[in-house]
Amino acid sequence: MGTASAQEPSVYGAATTAHGSSRATRFALTKFRPPALPATLVTRSVLHDRLTAGAGQRLTVVAGSAGAGKSVLLADWAAARPPDVTSWLSCDRADADPVRFWAGFVEAPRAIGPGFGADAAELLAMDGTMSADVTASVANDAAKLPAGSAVIVDDFHFASAAAAPDMTDLVDRWPAETVQLVLAGRYDPPLRQHRLRMSGQLCEIRDRDLYFSLTESRDLLANFGVQMSDADLALLHQRSEGWPVVLQMAALSLRGTTDPARLPRVLEVGGQAIVDYFVSEVLEQQPPELAQFMLDTSILTGVLTADACAAVTGRQDAAVLLHAIDTAHLFLAALDDDRTSFRYHRLVRRVLRAELRARDRTREQVLQLRAAEWFEATGDARRAAYHYLAAQQADRALALIQDRVVPDFLHVPAMPEPLVLNVADPSILAQTPERLLGLATHLLLSGDTAHGGEYLDLLERAGKIQPGSGLAARFAAFQSFRYAVAGQLETAVQQALAARAAQDLTHHTDEWNAAIPLMLIRVYTCLGDFPAAEREAAAALAAPDVAESVRLVMVPGARALASFEAGHLAEAADAARAADADAQRLGFGQHFLAVDHLRALSGLALERRDLDAAEHLTERVLSITEQRRPLFEFLALLDRAQIWAARGQVRDALTTVGSARQVLTSAASPVLLAQADEQEALLRLSLGDTRSPAELASNLPAARRGLLLARVALAAGDDHGVQQHLQAAALGDLTRRQALVRQVLLAAAAIERGDPAAASLLGSALHAARGQGFLNTVVTTAPQVASYLVEHAAHLRPDPFIDTLVAAALEVHAAQPGAAPSSRVLAEPLTAAEERVLQLLPTSTYLQIADTLYISRNTVKTHLRSIYQKLGVASRSEALERAVDLRLL
Repeated sequence: MGTASAQEPSVYGAATTAHGSSRATRFALTKFRPPALPATLVTRSVLHDRLTAGAGQRLTVVAGSAGAGKSVLLADWAAARPPDVTSWLSCDRADADPVRFWAGFVEAPRAIGPGFGADAAELLAMDGTMSADVTASVANDAAKLPAGSAVIVDDFHFASAAAAPDMTDLVDRWPAETVQLVLAGRYDPPLRQHRLRMSGQLCEIRDRDLYFSLTESRDLLANFGVQMSDADLALLHQRSEGWPVVLQMAALSLRGTTDPARLPRVLEVGGQAIVDYFVSEVLEQQPPELAQFMLDTSILTGVLTADACAAVTGRQDAAVLLHAIDTAHLFLAALDDDRTSFRYHRLVRRVLRAELRARDRTREQVLQLRAAEWFEATGDARRAAYHYLAAQQADRALALIQDRVVPDFLHVPAMPEPLVLNVADPSILAQTPERLLGLATHLLLSGDTAHGGEYLDLLERAGKIQPGSGLAARFAAFQSFRYAVAGQLETAVQQALAARAAQDLTHHTDEWNAAIPLMLIRVYTCLGDFPAAEREAAAALAAPDVAESVRLVMVPGARALASFEAGHLAEAADAARAADADAQRLGFGQHFLAVDHLRALSGLALERRDLDAAEHLTERVLSITEQRRPLFEFLALLDRAQIWAARGQVRDALTTVGSARQVLTSAASPVLLAQADEQEALLRLSLGDTRSPAELASNLPAARRGLLLARVALAAGDDHGVQQHLQAAALGDLTRRQALVRQVLLAAAAIERGDPAAASLLGSALHAARGQGFLNTVVTTAPQVASYLVEHAAHLRPDPFIDTLVAAALEVHAAQPGAAPSSRVLAEPLTAAEERVLQLLPTSTYLQIADTLYISRNTVKTHLRSIYQKLGVASRSEALERAVDLRLL
């Protein structure tokens, strides 16, 4: 551990009298030791790097809510640092006494500098206060600590109020070039951080950084011995939002059980461990007026603003209280740069609402009615309806939404929460078809597709819709929406055409009409009918008074995705970036309308092998779609499977394809199921299975079937079969990507049989790839091509595209299943000069290496002979392959 030292801190404090006698300040040894690291630790390398990057800056702050994992992160980072350069101070309630805190602060660095703070301790004992002389003495002694040292103060919030003025002065004098000062706590220390931030002297890690990613959540559960499906993991991550303490409690509850119904119960508000933790560790630690304000405002849906909070609570200081919750890191996420709009952590909001209901159910009803009337007065019919229903006033709710539901969806950035249904009697609603359709539409748009479909069925059975009426057109439009979201693409097209015919009869135009082209663009893209998708995009834009969100976000995003699927990457990139910029500007970045351009951006990131960006974008799509919109969740899960396959996580990718299949019902379109079959086939083929992919190919359209069977034949060494299947594929209507895949497979077959034409065939394929920026497609279509690129890199014409392509080929080659070598260690390590030569070997000739490194060609040859000997190889191609296996490249 980096805090270990031959000289342990004394059990007594460092504060002494002028005569050297011991003062009464006593410290337990544990105060100067990091907490023990748990056996279930997930090391967070990215955050470690962020902390390390704080060296040289005047202050590093780690501020996060209770249970966010601050102490574990810092203890793990300290353990990973060199020995004897890290000191630790854990604060507690007693450190509200500034003399006690500063005595501990002076004592802590003695773990790495035994004589640290002797003068400061004496001055502190004499004066009983942290004078300017004490501050100067501490800063001077800090400058004498070993270079690269760090002083970590954990739970500084306990001491913050009393110690802040003197800590501010110390930070101003701190020798940042020698020692890193790290303060961690539940809220920001009042140390004029804005000034440090402006001058680039502040390193910050906050709640949003501390929350676990989906991958980290999986790793944590695995460390507890908990395995779950991708769908269950996604649900757990969505509900917990990556809050570490909740994930840990869930893992403890799930450990040792195989009951599939256990997970939903673990994350219910009734999960007593979560409730007890939050109430005791967070809510009861707040001043009573702040705790009541949190309880009262928990009834608000989505966005918290000062005006809304004031209307609900009756408090005129709502803005001040919101700011207090924000600065105290009490699970409030800012939704704008000015920090005027917020939302609670989803799980925290549910816990707060449950606690409010348990304490005073009558008050909850009063608050709901206040909120409903305020939102109605401000013109926000959607939120007003939600609160009217929660206040048991269904008539007022449904009267508001029956005409406003679609316009609000298109104009209000925040996605609606599904309405509370237990207060609406379906038999009564059927007597008012306009209200019932409004409710069904709201449920479909908010993601409750099951109940929305049930209400549409009820409306159809009631028989109260006049054929040829405007209501009939609206009904048919949302039947189309319903089937499209469920993945029943062909039925969705039929319903959309029926809705359009009804609209033509009535000549009625309003924003409800937009539902038809908005869904048909996506349906036709899924069906591969790109001209039809473009016609619907044009129709959507031609509608009178088209909503800004449709014109700037949805239609450009849908066009971007259609262009990407068709293989027009440059067009897709332009449209997707424009849609994303406008989505962020308009506040629609997490809206259902943003799904298409986010998927296009993810696909583009994958194509250029930026796997982290691709995965981040796909997780954003899943956060919008999962558990709510089957078609889009299915597609996003297939996107995730592709990304994981690109990382070499083939087994995980196969599991994800299985999870995607479970999202759709048996009535889903065969076109969609064929996509899952094709992905599974490619994954199984990469594992050496040629039988299953050949069987799965039978479900694919002709062109895609021919390409897949050609890959199977290539893997089996059947050159005749490769040529036959590629010839069959050429007869189909290939997209640009599929045409490129065909060219790459032709080159791979030539490489496999040693055909002299291989270089020419591959050159043609690379020429086609270069124009649109295809990278991942080239290096993942056939392992023969990836290996060829690595071995012949020096003979390819050097340019940025080729350099990137070769680097990607090296990465893919290393990630291939079975690529791990039998030995990961060199008998003798490479020298620094040999490492430099090896790094240039994939993309440079011997002469180019010599010119780059300013050495002679003979010296290059001498280094290469030594490199080959150490790698145990006899040729350039073997050296490159072995270096990749050993992760030297």
